[in-house]
Amino acid sequence: MESADVYDDGYLRVEHDKYYVACKGKAISLPRTEFLILSRLLRTPERIVSSEALWRHAWGASKPLNVESLHVYIYRLRNKLAPYNLRIDTMVNVGYRLMPGGKISDA
Repeated sequence: MESADVYDDGYLRVEHDKYYVACKGKAISLPRTEFLILSRLLRTPERIVSSEALWRHAWGASKPLNVESLHVYIYRLRNKLAPYNLRIDTMVNVGYRLMPGGKISDA
């Protein structure tokens, strides 16, 4: 039985408490902030996560939301996930969602 701190859909595995990401068994090295963004997106896969929620999870509540910085981190994370056919969708003025397991969204 998987713990709440592990996401595993048979394609993508994330061990939230160990900062570990693997796709198809191959480890993906991510800096801490990018990992925290991915971790938050995977806590509710295929559902939109607000920019503020992502920011709070990665940077904490004491630092005010910086949309431009968040965009840069999302851009970097997208580039690292693209070879694994994982996609982060942007929902303009709302937030982001990750389509795990190489699924393609209708949006």
